[in-house]
Amino acid sequence: MQITLRRLTWGLAAATVLVLTGCERADPRLENLSAGITKDSVISAMEGDQPKRTDPYLIDGLFIEAMLYPRKGKTDSLSLTDRKMTPVVVINGKLAGWGWTYWDSVASSKKIPVAPKGK
Repeated sequence: MQITLRRLTWGLAAATVLVLTGCERADPRLENLSAGITKDSVISAMEGDQPKRTDPYLIDGLFIEAMLYPRKGKTDSLSLTDRKMTPVVVINGKLAGWGWTYWDSVASSKKIPVAPKGK
């Protein structure tokens, strides 16, 4: 019984550490966004920060821009990999959506290559 309890305690401790290190809070700047605002308003809502990377595409008469923003205060090279940054998607000058779920959906439907999901 004591061995089982010890293993359970270690297992819970390990799971807690994994959860705490694996979860980061969402970027609070995203709360200032709403679909339909202009690209200039997006940049203002993102506290005037310019995206680290912008990928423009002209597909099916739509000008699609995927702007990748690093999380606030994150400047190390690991944080500046595509999947660690937040995509903000502007179509024809208006904000269409943000986040990897949205960008993956648009990219998939328009056959745009994106960074692979991490494991």
